[in-house]
Order: sequence, then structure tokens, then C-alpha cells
Amino acid sequence: MQTNIYDDEPHSIFVIGNPLRFLSRKGRNIGVYLSGGLLAIGWWTFIDAVINSTKHNGTSHMGFEDWFSGILTTFGMIVINLIDKSRLQDEAAAYAGSNLVWKARLFLFLGFALIAGGFAGSCCVLIIKYIIHLESARPYINYGIAGVAQNGLIMLSTFVLWVAQNTQQEYEYNLRL
Repeated sequence: MQTNIYDDEPHSIFVIGNPLRFLSRKGRNIGVYLSGGLLAIGWWTFIDAVINSTKHNGTSHMGFEDWFSGILTTFGMIVINLIDKSRLQDEAAAYAGSNLVWKARLFLFLGFALIAGGFAGSCCVLIIKYIIHLESARPYINYGIAGVAQNGLIMLSTFVLWVAQNTQQEYEYNLRL
């Protein structure tokens, strides 16, 4: 008889059930702090570029189009991580007449659309504004790279927080007296 080393996780559909199983007790805290750090580094990178843009010619070369993609990505992160994860898998509620599963999945899609739109917007700003229009002038291209880096770090922060919120949930026992 062949035994599977992953038999202790019967609800998993993957061969390796939970890659962060060894972090089951502290994984949530580590993931939340890491996610917050990535979000802070992303915004710090962008704010640093905004401050440095005023050093050349005394005016800022970064307008609202530079800020908008980071704001969209941050809103997407907030929407995604405010969704109750148990609502995404609850198929029984859909047959009972409740549209809660459908609404949760819709908001999850909208959150990912906001993140993807923000990242695509920052890439477009980098290409159109800083590479094509300003002809890749050295101090200016750094501002576009900072916007793309900001959105990439916010996306990574969203993923880390999503995994961290789901890590401890499988191993958490609720005791009621």
C-alpha cells in the first residue's frame, strides 16, 4: 500500500497542499508584516521619485497620471484583502437563493482588475511619457521606473497578504464553550 505524505490535508487539491505549512503558527504574522513592509517600500520608492523630480528645473515632472496607477493598485489591494475568503468557496449558499458567493467573486475580480489596470497604467506612463516623449533622458526615466516598481511591490504585497491570510486559516480551531 502506497501512502501519500500529504494525507494530513484532505481539503487540498494540489500535490503540495500548503507550501507554508511550516509557518502555520507564525506564518500569518510574518506574512502580514512582510506585506505591510512591501507596501511601504513601494510607496516610499514612488514618493522618493516625486521629491527627486523637483530637483531638476525646480518643478515636478510627475503629474496626476503618475499618481493614478498607484492609487488604483492600492484600492485593488484593499478590495481583494477585505473579501472574506470563506465566501469564495461556499457553493451551498448559491443554491439556497443567496448571491453572496457571486458577489464575493465579483468583487475579487474587480480588485484584480484594479491591480492589473494600475500596473498596466504605470507601464504605459513609463513607455509613453518617459521613454518616447522625453526620449529616455536619464533623470526622467527613473521616475517611470519608480512608478512601475511601486505597482509591482503593491501587487507582491497583495499576494503575500492573501497567502498569509489563508495560511493559518486551515490550521485554526475554534473552540466554543
